Amino acid sequence: MSKSSNEKRFKLRKQCREALAAHIYDRLRLVVAPERVRLQPRPEDGYAWSVMGTNADLLKSSLSSGSTRLYQLICRKLGRSLEAVNPQSLDTSQSNTGGLPNEAHDFSEGIVDGSFKAEICELKATNIRIEEELGRTRSRLDDCLRESHTLRIEANELRHDIQVLESHNKNLHDELVQKRVDIAGAIQTLSSLQAEGIEITLDTHGSQSSAIGMHSVASEV
Repeated sequence: MSKSSNEKRFKLRKQCREALAAHIYDRLRLVVAPERVRLQPRPEDGYAWSVMGTNADLLKSSLSSGSTRLYQLICRKLGRSLEAVNPQSLDTSQSNTGGLPNEAHDFSEGIVDGSFKAEICELKATNIRIEEELGRTRSRLDDCLRESHTLRIEANELRHDIQVLESHNKNLHDELVQKRVDIAGAIQTLSSLQAEGIEITLDTHGSQSSAIGMHSVASEV
């Protein structure tokens, strides 16, 4: 390897370490000297690396023996698909991949470092809450649909009752009209008989009787 290549590699490694140290401080407020930054940190170092997708290969090498391409990739992926996280949050996330309820608890309680991993976990927790609220909304909708069906049945029964009452009312109205016609005819008959000199009286029960004024007729004769 030429001297210029070594110098380029040394320069890129230094820049990569400085970028990693600055990123650790930005994410975790943890001061790590650039020359002490590791791609495979120990638990007591206070930080861990989280990678997304196929970028796990970035952590398989060490910074001391890395290639210029490795340093360039790390600088390019840093803060996007590679980031520093709390070791506890990384362990919690990896140990609870089987159950959503535990994940929801860990998402809301264990990861608060503002990283994109934490944002993903927060979005998952939000999605779980939305699904729960959606389930409650569906339940309320089912109750409303059942109540609406019951009210529709009651409304149909009331419409039927109204139709029956309207028919009965029409029959009563027709009978009343006919009674009025009969009464009017009876009054007209009474008027005609009285005009002919026949006295008509009604008893207390409303029955009709007639008495012909024979005496007056005989005296006229």
